[in-house]
Parts: sequence; C-alpha cells; structure tokens
Amino acid sequence: MKLKPEEFATLASYIYKICGLSIGNEKQYLIEQRLFKLAKTAGGGSFQGLIDKLIMNADSRLRDEVIEAMTTNETSFFRDGHPFETFREALLPALEQMIIQRKKNAVQRRGAKVRIWSAAASTGQEAYSLAMLIHEHVKANGHKGIALEDFDILATDISSSVLAQAINGCYSDMEIARGLSLERRAKYFAKTTDGWEASNELRSIIEFRRINITEPFASLGGFDVILCRNILIYFDDDTKRKIMRQMHQLLSPEGYLMLGACENVQGMGVDFESMTHKNTILHRARKAPGSGPIFAVKR
Repeated sequence: MKLKPEEFATLASYIYKICGLSIGNEKQYLIEQRLFKLAKTAGGGSFQGLIDKLIMNADSRLRDEVIEAMTTNETSFFRDGHPFETFREALLPALEQMIIQRKKNAVQRRGAKVRIWSAAASTGQEAYSLAMLIHEHVKANGHKGIALEDFDILATDISSSVLAQAINGCYSDMEIARGLSLERRAKYFAKTTDGWEASNELRSIIEFRRINITEPFASLGGFDVILCRNILIYFDDDTKRKIMRQMHQLLSPEGYLMLGACENVQGMGVDFESMTHKNTILHRARKAPGSGPIFAVKR
C-alpha cells in the first residue's frame, strides 16, 4: 500500500490542523509508516479510505488514533541528565527562596506554592523525575520552612494513551531501568506483578491533564518553571511563535523556561533573556525591572 502525493498532501494538512505537526514533503515516509495500520483497518486497506473516514466521521476516536500514531513519545527518567542537574542545583534553590518570600508576604495572589509545567510529558517520566528531585530537596532543606505541598507539577500531553500510563505511574522493568538509579527505584517505586509503581508521595504533587499546546492554554494559569523540551522542533514557525507568546505570558516575573537542546527562542517575537548553567540553557521572561538572572547570561 503506497501513499500517493495527493493523499500525503491531504493527510499532512489534516495532521497540521488537529495537532500542529508540520510534516514536509521530504517526510512523506513518516505518514506512510505511522498510518499504515490505520489505513489497513479503519481505511479498509487504503489511505484514501482512511481520509474518507476522517472527513466523514464525526467520532473523535479515529482522530485521536491518528494523533497517537503521529506523535513521538520517546522519553526516560532523567532524560539527557544535565537539565535535571540544573533543576536540582540551580532552580530548586531559587524556587525555595520564592516559597519562603511568598510565605512572608501577607498578600500573595499566587500563594506560596510554586508551579511547574512539564509540557509534552508523554508517559510521565519527566514529571516523576522532577518530583523525586523536589522530594530530596525538601527532605534536605525542610528546616528552612519548605514542604512537599509547596510544589505543584502539571504534566500535560496530547496523547490520551500515554497519559493513562503516566496517571497509573506503572512502568516495565525496561522503562524503569532507563535513567533511574537502583537507590531511587527502591525509594520511590514498589514492585508489582507487571513492573514498578510510583509512590503516592510522588503522585501527590503531580496533576496529569490532556492538553493540545497548539490551542489556547492561558486558562492553565501562571507557572514558575516551564519545561517544554524536544517538542517545538515538530512545529512550523507560526505555531512556535503562538506557543512561545503564551508561555511568556504564563511565566512569573522570576520564572524560567527550559527547552530542548536543539530549540531556542530566537525569532519567536518574545522577550526572553537566555542564560546557562553547565550545559543547560534557560530562558527568563523579561517582565519586572531589576529581576536579573541568577546565572551568567549566555554570550
């Protein structure tokens, strides 16, 4: 079953419309590979049949199956290493100070809590990794007046199936071995018949929600840290700009944005100051006078 050029054009346009993924002509093979099974089953053995079903079918389930097939869900615990070192060494102390200062202020619109957003959270390993680091920091610094409940993590993804696993917090032996030390596995996960299950202590500060970030998301509220790693590379420039403008608006004046290694904010039409900590580049929204970076500005 071969994907014809006109079928590719129709499907590429449809995929862009429903989830913002921009697929150029050079990646025709990607649609052919990932939608082959759906074309065979739902499309009656042809890509045109799948297209007809998508156009005629008001049921969102088939649309969601296309999204599931086309979105990349590669992830692991503490993926890439250095972003989590930066979170532990630099951001957590800064967040700790935010909490302490907010608790001192009698009136705080946002309250004492700090909010962290893990966008494109996939099966949840990024969010659980952050929760482990927060737990360890609170345990070591609780005497300063911070507690686990002072932190909120919102973890979102467009895929319902990967979010279902993230909410369950259950991982196979292979998944648990990718990036997670034996010490942390023993501390934060319990052995089950099928694999490993995350502790309630980690779950208590994480909320999982289905979000399509190509659609308006201002209703999510403000955040102090946003991790949007390795997702912008799949969008065209117009979509990237829309996403970055909204994230800039949602960041607190002292907040930080972390992107993937191959992503940046240049040309996005938003005012960010970039800075580095070791191998990690962070972006801080320019909003409040005098809120300078806590790291050296990247030259």
